[in-house]
Amino acid sequence: MNKKSIVQVASAILVVMLLVALPLVGCKAGAPKATKPAEVVVYAYGDLSGPLAPVSAPATAAMADVAAWYNAQGGIDGVPVRVVTRDTEYKLDMAIASYNTFREAQPKPLVMFTWGSAECEALASRYAEDEIVGYMFALTTKAIYPPAYMFPFAPGYVDTFGAFIDWVVDVWQKKTGMPVKLAFCTWDNSYGRSVLVDEAREYAKKRGVEIVAEEVFPMLYLDVTTQMTRIKAAGANWVYDNSLGQGPKVVSKAAKSLGILANDPYDTSPGKVRRATGPFPGGSDEATVRLAGDLAEGMIMLRAYASYAETDNKGIQFLDQLLQKNNRAGDQFRVAGYLAGTAGLYTAAETIKKAVAAGGWENLSGKAVKEQFEKTTDFDVLSLGKVSFTPDKHEPKKLKLYQVKGGKLIPITDYVVCPDLRPAEFRK
Repeated sequence: MNKKSIVQVASAILVVMLLVALPLVGCKAGAPKATKPAEVVVYAYGDLSGPLAPVSAPATAAMADVAAWYNAQGGIDGVPVRVVTRDTEYKLDMAIASYNTFREAQPKPLVMFTWGSAECEALASRYAEDEIVGYMFALTTKAIYPPAYMFPFAPGYVDTFGAFIDWVVDVWQKKTGMPVKLAFCTWDNSYGRSVLVDEAREYAKKRGVEIVAEEVFPMLYLDVTTQMTRIKAAGANWVYDNSLGQGPKVVSKAAKSLGILANDPYDTSPGKVRRATGPFPGGSDEATVRLAGDLAEGMIMLRAYASYAETDNKGIQFLDQLLQKNNRAGDQFRVAGYLAGTAGLYTAAETIKKAVAAGGWENLSGKAVKEQFEKTTDFDVLSLGKVSFTPDKHEPKKLKLYQVKGGKLIPITDYVVCPDLRPAEFRK
């Protein structure tokens, strides 16, 4: 073989070796594909033994029940979901401590659930700093804006109030011919005062509603006759509260003691006040109705999800089956809290699943989950309700109005779109 032939052969061998080696070099240079984890853990902390326990304890039970059902359906790309919970006894310092503990978990948390307005407001900036999604069962606007990592599972308190104003003007006022004279009588805490903001006042004024009184009372008060006496003197014909549990009952009880409570919103007797309660879960809850008894009759409530009275709803039928399967007997579980836990766990799990489908397990992070939340449009939550989020509006926008009739929450509207009453600086 001459010298030229030897060079040609050597060159050919070198080319072959390079072609064989290139895929191996590419494999080394590229990031290895992440393997599936053994589980996806979501964290939940809130009041399981204090004043919010009637809402948060059933919600926590529902999250465990739905996780088991969800995992039986295949989980997240074959990976099961596990819920880790902690009781914070409605104490802000315990909520902050729980967050600090959970944030150190490995792998880093993707989603945490929490209940109290005060803790959501206090920790909103921490969620953003740590890039962890906070899924809120409290609906306080102060935690939602500026939009970062907090997402409420239903419209916020102020938007919800706006939906009530639309109904009371467009339906009640037109039917009765009476001008709306509204009073607030609500809890004296972050939760209760969430509606005592300029955006709510300005929207009421814009729609022609006169706010004649703003009264507050401590969360544990059982008698607000003093506040209701001032409301009566102010000439109110509607009283709106932002409370839960005993709160709505306490307000209506005071009105009845003064002889001014109307159990029919269309009773036009002079001097009567009609009642509405806004938050969900919480005030607009089967538990509230049972606690108030006859005092709740005729009350207007606002909910983003179906009530247990809607027995033809597929989501309510699913809940009935879930309750039965998990031996959740008794009225303490047939409440908005159990529905909230169901909706929250399912929505979060499905959103994490979308993040995995979009970027793979290797790119799964709180930021990736947040971005998928912001792409959510009319997501069907097990036929119980629908939620939408956008990058600048981290609040669902649809709900129904209900009236208590015969001790049941009966829908009196189809879904309505809440007015956008976010703080002025965050409006486009």
